[in-house]
Amino acid sequence: MRRHAPPRGVLVTTALQLHKTRPGGIRAAVSLLLLIPILVPLFAAALIWLSERDEARASEDRVAAATRIVGANVRNLVESTLDRLRRVDEALGPDPLAFEPKPSGPGEGITLIYDAAGATIMRNGQRGANVATNAAFIALRDGDPWTITPLLGEAGALRFFGIARRLERDGQFAGLVSALLPADTLSEVWAEVALGVESTVSVVRDDGWVVTRYPVPAEGINLSSHDLFTVHLPNAPDGVYISPASPVDSIPRTVGYQSLKDLGLIVIASRSHADATERFWTRTASTALVAAPVFIVMVALCGWAIMLLMRHERSRAELQEALAQNRVLFQEIHHRVKNNLQQVAALVKLQQAPAQMKEDLIRRIAAMSAVHQHIYESDQFGALDAEAYLAKLLAGLRDSAPPGVDLEWRLVPLRLSPDQALPLGLIVNEVVANAFKHGFPNGRAGRVSVTLERPLEGNEAVLTIIDTGVGMSETPSGGMGLGTRLIGGLSQQLEGKSTATRENGVKFELRFPVGA
Repeated sequence: MRRHAPPRGVLVTTALQLHKTRPGGIRAAVSLLLLIPILVPLFAAALIWLSERDEARASEDRVAAATRIVGANVRNLVESTLDRLRRVDEALGPDPLAFEPKPSGPGEGITLIYDAAGATIMRNGQRGANVATNAAFIALRDGDPWTITPLLGEAGALRFFGIARRLERDGQFAGLVSALLPADTLSEVWAEVALGVESTVSVVRDDGWVVTRYPVPAEGINLSSHDLFTVHLPNAPDGVYISPASPVDSIPRTVGYQSLKDLGLIVIASRSHADATERFWTRTASTALVAAPVFIVMVALCGWAIMLLMRHERSRAELQEALAQNRVLFQEIHHRVKNNLQQVAALVKLQQAPAQMKEDLIRRIAAMSAVHQHIYESDQFGALDAEAYLAKLLAGLRDSAPPGVDLEWRLVPLRLSPDQALPLGLIVNEVVANAFKHGFPNGRAGRVSVTLERPLEGNEAVLTIIDTGVGMSETPSGGMGLGTRLIGGLSQQLEGKSTATRENGVKFELRFPVGA
């Protein structure tokens, strides 16, 4: 049974009643004038609270972003250092007894080589201090390919950390090569993330020992008993949390962390609460200096606004009524057009004509009807959602697909005017129907793919329809049939250019301009 639109008078009357049901504008303005001395301070307090909350969220976002930057830099540092140690390993030669260190390049720190017994190998081949009892040496001797040491050195002296690599010759442990890096290696990263004077960036081993930190702490520290390891890391490999007191300097901070599991490291970036709060209250004070005189002027202008409101109330109401009436009329027009097109389709079915011709006409009418139905259902008269419109059209075409032929589509959101949507829908309808009709004879199975996309460059959209059928003797761009002429005319209406090629079937492509 065909559905009819409600009578126009009922729709218009209902819309106008909705727009007329509003509190008196003048009474509301007078009440607001009386409440301004109370409402404005309350509103300001609410804004301050919301701004403080937003500042906290923004601070967390900045810390999270800084943590990712620190993680990328630390990964690059470790990997580049290990690669350099690998090259040093290759340059040592095959004989462990002939190992001899080479001078380090600028910015590479200090490179040390130890033999299998843990003794330092000097430039002249002699042996120096022994590190056989060092935890890093033992880990490498027992099979670890590489390791990174915690922060070494004492306050007031040279502070550094080491990255060491296992040396092997003929499958046997032959010692290790180590790069000692300054403890302030992260100073440039700290300046780059710019979280404030009391901010920090750190690298921690997964056993809790601090590898390096900037600003550099007075002594090495183990964080394994801190909230980071006991609460946060067990729940998530990365995140942001509030630390009431830093284990290094007792300063409350917002802390972001990220686990680099493959490196056995955790990177940390933190921002002082005092820095974020100071910036917030500085902005609040500046805003208050501007807002105070504005508040006074606003009270003075409120009376004048009441006079303007009285003068324009009537014209505003008339405009709203006219707008509501026009929207209802537009909806009704498109609804009636859609119903009339359905009646035309019903009349076509009753005509004495070849079944295929009637089917083609009905299909084209349905494509035009779908535009008007989408307009009044979405209540959007100036622009249509091409994605939703074409998806509905293609869903209807899928029902007419030959057995064994799949119709699939991938559509990007795109806003089109009705003058663009109608020819685009007819083109899609025509090309897909031609593929069904000519591309899969004798029960041949296959697939028809429809893609609508918008490249990043330029102000044009691209419609691509590809089938895996047998191809056609007359493609949509080169034949003289009604469908071919229709596609050509519709492409010109869109100010676009269509092409059709045979690529294991037929590939149809239409490029047409769209708004920015």
